[in-house]
Amino acid sequence: MSSSVRGQPRLKKLNAYFPDHAQPIPLKFKVAGQRDDLAICTLDTKDVPTEIPLLPLESDPNAVAVGKTVVMMGYPSGPDRLLALLDDAESRGIQQRYGSLDALLGYLAETRRIQPLTTQGNITDLDVRRIAYDARTAEGGSGAPLFGPSGRVIGVNFAVFTENQASNFAVPIQYGTLLLERLGWKPPASKETKEGEPGASQPSAHPATSGTGPK
Repeated sequence: MSSSVRGQPRLKKLNAYFPDHAQPIPLKFKVAGQRDDLAICTLDTKDVPTEIPLLPLESDPNAVAVGKTVVMMGYPSGPDRLLALLDDAESRGIQQRYGSLDALLGYLAETRRIQPLTTQGNITDLDVRRIAYDARTAEGGSGAPLFGPSGRVIGVNFAVFTENQASNFAVPIQYGTLLLERLGWKPPASKETKEGEPGASQPSAHPATSGTGPK
């Protein structure tokens, strides 16, 4: 588009959709990484619904290693995948009735059909700025959290190599944590793991701060 149209792109609107939550929540962009494909947004609402959980962020560097089990949870292919879960007649009827993306996602949210895809795999390669893994995903899954064996987020999905499903890529979560800290965020202290034994402090963040919702 940039080769045929003169002008600058402008971000008009961002909405977050959550499973079992009937209404979208506006997002406000805060900051983006200069090198990494990461951005931080906040929920632009006075009252954050209490049923939307926080995602714990991994702070132990030893939790990320080649061969470790990972779980990806996100929305690859956006509303196309959500519609594909319905029978053909219902899917066609919904698409004919709701022509715009906003209207379509609004209907899917109201009918509790915003549900993420969850896949499992392993870390296949690792370097300082990216985690390669083979849990299945697809285009449109950017922003999905990648969970490590502890159940904490170890990375944020940013790319898929369509020719090789063993090479999907995530930005290590520490780069997201650095952006959060630039905004004044501090990791909360965790509860005690055993009676009389303090647990290690583990950071956590709202799902919307570490990626995008359905596209």
